[in-house]
Amino acid sequence: MNDKLPITVLVPTLNASEQLEELILSAKDHFYEIMILDSLSHDNTIDIALKYNLKVVQKPFTYYGDHFQWMVTHMPVQTEWMFLVAQDEVFSDELIKELKSLFNKNLQDNFDAFTVKLRLWFLGKPLSIKQDIIRLVKKGKFKISDTYCNEQVIVKGKVGNLKSHLEHKDSPNLFRWYQKQAYYAILEAKARIEQKKIYSSKPNLFGNKLERRMFFKKIFFRFPFRYQIIYFYNLIYKGAWKSGKVGFAWAHLRSEVYRMWEYAELEMKNTGKIPELPKLSQGSFDPRIINSELQKTIYPVN
Repeated sequence: MNDKLPITVLVPTLNASEQLEELILSAKDHFYEIMILDSLSHDNTIDIALKYNLKVVQKPFTYYGDHFQWMVTHMPVQTEWMFLVAQDEVFSDELIKELKSLFNKNLQDNFDAFTVKLRLWFLGKPLSIKQDIIRLVKKGKFKISDTYCNEQVIVKGKVGNLKSHLEHKDSPNLFRWYQKQAYYAILEAKARIEQKKIYSSKPNLFGNKLERRMFFKKIFFRFPFRYQIIYFYNLIYKGAWKSGKVGFAWAHLRSEVYRMWEYAELEMKNTGKIPELPKLSQGSFDPRIINSELQKTIYPVN
């Protein structure tokens, strides 16, 4: 027990039965605690979480920025450090070793957050693409952007960079991948139509990395040949070509995701109908959770 990292892993889940156990097995022996914020799963997600004696709270999903902010604010984290991880992600052995080295040497004291390398998987294969993303954060030193989709961690302080990777096994199959992208498209289009909850930070070409990303997001749909540009950006610049046929497929479909955003916005403009936030496939509260003292304390349900 004493050799466990003083880090609490926080996982938001929804119908995660095909993915959650692999994540738990990669983390349970190495971290102080794993906590689940479940959005009323109707599969056996809760069975898996309880099998490993994890703390679970259930709360209906709202939208990404709000849901993640609630999680980091209200879950009863006892450690100074938190690791935010998605249900379709897995800790690599290299990342665990690097985290243990970091904390054994107390090097974390010099920082308020850390990025990790997120290695993307697609069609059951790892891609030769690793994205820097902030996942290890210190209490009180960050917030989650208030965006409908593609939430970002905003850090108040110094950010370090870990060299090892977290495996992002994006969706258990292609059908679920398409479902998720269609849902994202509606959220992105709704945000653009309403002109709110779009940007994680103020768009600024001359700002920090996140502000530059938001600037290009703002102007993307004004570019001619934008889908060809994003395709070759992902294929050549980000190196998807190194992954062969799967890499070419991913680069193509990633460009189509942006087209879905544009067409969803066009539909809303043509019909004059801006939907409410789409409802995910949620079930009901699990009796084992709703009657727990933790649930009654943090998110009581009448």
